[in-house]
Amino acid sequence: MTNPNDLLIDRMEERQALRQLLGRPRGRAGAEMALVTGRRRVGKTFLLSHTWPADQTFHFVAAEGTSTVNRRELIQAVNQRFGLALDPGDYPNWRTVFKMLFELNASEPLVIVLDEFQYLMGKKDSAPSSLAATWDLLTTDRPLALVLCGSAVRTMEALQAGDAALHGRFARTITVQPFDYFDAATMLPFATARECAVAYGVVGGTPQYLEALDGPSTLDAAIASAVLAPGGHVRQQVETLIDQESGLRNRQVYKALLRAMGAGRTLANEVADYAGTEQGTATKVMLSTLTSLGYVAAERNHDAKSNEAIRFRLSDPALRFQHEVVEPFRSELARYAPADVWTDHIAQRIDTYMGRVFEFIAEQAYHRHRTRLGLPMVETWGRWEGAVPIRGTATRERQSIEIDVVAKLSDGRMLTGAVKWGDLGIGVHNKHLRDLSALANSGYAWARQALEPESPLIYAAGGELPDDFKARAAQDGHPVIVLTLEEMYRGRTVRGANGTRSEPQALS
Repeated sequence: MTNPNDLLIDRMEERQALRQLLGRPRGRAGAEMALVTGRRRVGKTFLLSHTWPADQTFHFVAAEGTSTVNRRELIQAVNQRFGLALDPGDYPNWRTVFKMLFELNASEPLVIVLDEFQYLMGKKDSAPSSLAATWDLLTTDRPLALVLCGSAVRTMEALQAGDAALHGRFARTITVQPFDYFDAATMLPFATARECAVAYGVVGGTPQYLEALDGPSTLDAAIASAVLAPGGHVRQQVETLIDQESGLRNRQVYKALLRAMGAGRTLANEVADYAGTEQGTATKVMLSTLTSLGYVAAERNHDAKSNEAIRFRLSDPALRFQHEVVEPFRSELARYAPADVWTDHIAQRIDTYMGRVFEFIAEQAYHRHRTRLGLPMVETWGRWEGAVPIRGTATRERQSIEIDVVAKLSDGRMLTGAVKWGDLGIGVHNKHLRDLSALANSGYAWARQALEPESPLIYAAGGELPDDFKARAAQDGHPVIVLTLEEMYRGRTVRGANGTRSEPQALS
């Protein structure tokens, strides 16, 4: 039989925090309340189903509908779980329902999970206010935990706002995030580190999307069937993400904004112009909403002034792949086999697409392996892109510069460097120093600091890296950090088709 502990990848911190809800000693009030939020399909329900023993847990999943229907179905679930014959008609409001739940003659301790709680938060007979009133009168010496869980992140987080009925009552607040590149690999059957990285770039760290890649024998076949095919599981889910966000109005406009960013528009006015929406406050508010939902990242250059324009980019890898890579071939995918569209059009785009994704992976890898590799702590992590005047020319000609990593370390030093999905040679290092010099000459203080000998340089390579690269780069007087793809995946096991686990293989 499969051990549930083996199924929970990197959720030990969350499980420990949740289990502590039942850790209060008997003989005093033992009731605790927790709030668990997270986007759809990140594994919240799976986490809550594998944290406590089944005989100590009552788990109810609400559905969109009226309070009457949800109350009736909750009573029916109680009857089935505890072998009772309660009449839903005897519980006409949420206060009577919560009182019944807290007085259940069940095993000790007891965990009550109310999943998709946002569907119980109607304007009439509001569950939060009824819960607060019932909770405040609760006295019990039985260890009791109540967990409110939901995927409408903004709605759920509002439960702890200062003017909310449940303010101050949560002993734990947990946000379940998608897996990072490292833990995502544990759910994949692919052998090489490069395959694992590409899979993460295509579907991200959402467990349900990762599971959809486990079946076809090759990564190419998995992407074609799950991500490219019109009926593919991942494609269907990603295309309806906005539709599933409760509380959003004008969903077609939100989708248009996502497509604009997928087409390479990053500034608010550019996004609005491409999407055909009104420029100004309305579009910026919608972009801010997409940012709060985790679908979009709002970025400024390192050490930018507050009036510098914000760049908006798709942050969720699955959403990014859908809009940057799949959408341009929507017509072809409707007419031809997904495997053929992959071979003829998309496969050759993967290396270009993975460039920015690999920067994200490199940042995750730095933090994950920092202690093991003895790397310095980071205060802020960002990048810089723009244009500066070419020194020594009388014209206004400018040169474009991108610095992949611009990080301020906790000890005050600057960490800068380059991240390349492909091969990385000493020429990349030389160009990086030239670009820093150009920025320093243009008045950027952080670039001058980055050129000081004590400021370290970091280089991350997804392809080949010469054996003498680090030694040659260090000749310029800087401490040099090198992260290869194999180093990023060191220590992580990858599930094989037969259930065995092994460390990802080196690049072929």
